[in-house]
Amino acid sequence: MISHTVGFYSVKILAIFIISVMYFVTGSIFSLLLDQAIPNVDPKSLSSVVLMLETGVIFGIIGVIYYLNRMMLKYMPFFLDGFFGFRHILLHDMASGMIIGYILYAYQDKLIEMLKELRIRYQRIEQTIRNLF
Repeated sequence: MISHTVGFYSVKILAIFIISVMYFVTGSIFSLLLDQAIPNVDPKSLSSVVLMLETGVIFGIIGVIYYLNRMMLKYMPFFLDGFFGFRHILLHDMASGMIIGYILYAYQDKLIEMLKELRIRYQRIEQTIRNLF
């Protein structure tokens, strides 16, 4: 009984490790491809409405990539399925995808520049509103 429990958790830990590495690799690839697909435009030259729309579209694309990547990895066959009763599709760590979420945002240099510009504009608006009262 103890050997079965130790075996089960050993397989589970190995699965979490492998899935985390796969999330990192696939997230990096998708994120770099998305960053290359975003046109090189100076965020300062865009109006606030266009800037907000572009960042919204990018966040939407990131959300779709995040979802598709999680589903792809969740239903991918796992070579240790069945060992000690382990079923990889039931692994709760598959649903979180915290690593891919971070990687998808962290590699977006153009998106980060757009968000910095939006923050500057929001701070100006906030200061103007405070000066009114």
